[in-house]
Amino acid sequence: MTSPARRIAGLLAAGAAPIAVAVAVQAAGNLVFHAVVGRLMDPEEYGALGAVLAAMLMLGVPLGALQTAASALVAEHGPGWGPARRTLRSVGLVALVPALVLLACAPLVRDYFHLASLADSAQLAPYLVVAAVTATARGLLLGDKQVGAVALTYFVSTVVRLGLGLALVLPFGVKGALAATVLSELAALLVAVRPLRRPTGPGGGSTLRLKSVAHAGLAVTGLFLFSTVDLLLARHHLRDGSSGAYVAAATVAKTVLALPAGIMSAVFPRLLAGWPTRKRGRVLTSGAVAVAGPALLGGLVIVALPALVLRVLYGDGYADATGLVRTLAGVAALTSLVTVLTNAALARRSWTIAIPWAGAVLEVALIELWHGGATQIAVCSAAALTVTLLAMVLLEARAWFRSPTPAPEPALAA
Repeated sequence: MTSPARRIAGLLAAGAAPIAVAVAVQAAGNLVFHAVVGRLMDPEEYGALGAVLAAMLMLGVPLGALQTAASALVAEHGPGWGPARRTLRSVGLVALVPALVLLACAPLVRDYFHLASLADSAQLAPYLVVAAVTATARGLLLGDKQVGAVALTYFVSTVVRLGLGLALVLPFGVKGALAATVLSELAALLVAVRPLRRPTGPGGGSTLRLKSVAHAGLAVTGLFLFSTVDLLLARHHLRDGSSGAYVAAATVAKTVLALPAGIMSAVFPRLLAGWPTRKRGRVLTSGAVAVAGPALLGGLVIVALPALVLRVLYGDGYADATGLVRTLAGVAALTSLVTVLTNAALARRSWTIAIPWAGAVLEVALIELWHGGATQIAVCSAAALTVTLLAMVLLEARAWFRSPTPAPEPALAA
């Protein structure tokens, strides 16, 4: 028998480690992209670019649901190029509808973000289509446990974005930087399609269903709101430098969730496969350690050295935010456990995926009542996390450690 430590090490080595490394490289590449482009552009241009990139980030929330649903599809029904091709085609066609809406609204987006030209805002439309199909392709690969192939898509995307972004930003400005972002997603898609091309397996008739995407979307969106709503409310309620301090502290704290999010995408298919078995409690435990372990370790580092982390990233302007960083780092680290349990609920199609939504509502209510300062808002966020995590442990973790109901014995012939 293998020890728990060996099982977790095997999961990290064979499943989570490539994704973790790829996500870390992508995050570092994103920082480099922003740092270099920010220096090449004047502040007004960079502000416009940041606004559109933020809109692209928001579009990524529903795309996460597509990736999760596609991963579940293959994990349950098996891989095959036939169903994969039909799924990718269907997602591309469906994504055309909101893309055309975005294209029609391009003048409004241009005016709202004060962009220089219509071409800047119009690039949101092709990005949505390409990114939707790419997210689905990554999900199909993850469901087939082709984690290395998914990691390669992130590496290629990062390299293309950096190379083209830096080459195009000087002659074309915002348009060039945005075009590089769209083309980087297209390059990732081309890399993902190749390992998907294989003879159709046993699940040849299975394609992505709207119900599955909606179910995954409910879970992904609930987690997104639960982990970010405090940031939005802090910006609304706080004045002077307090909102900036909260944003800086929250940005530092939430970096501990970057790697766990990537690892979770590799762990989710294992939760799907483990739920019907008698070892499902062990599967959940090893997955929770693989996902939450890096988050808790990162959180401890930030809690131990908040002043140093703030100084390295932001200079001496936020030296008084160390207490805030400690609180929010602890909240972010423990939120990774809510992420694991929500994905566990999604794996068994349980109503408990709605608990993070209730946690977000509770968080909003608490902050609306007590928002006298940044520390007060952080405490409200911690209180909502405590209630949400306790509910998830009592309802979801308990279900995974309960013994499966034995199958009924066949009736004996008379």
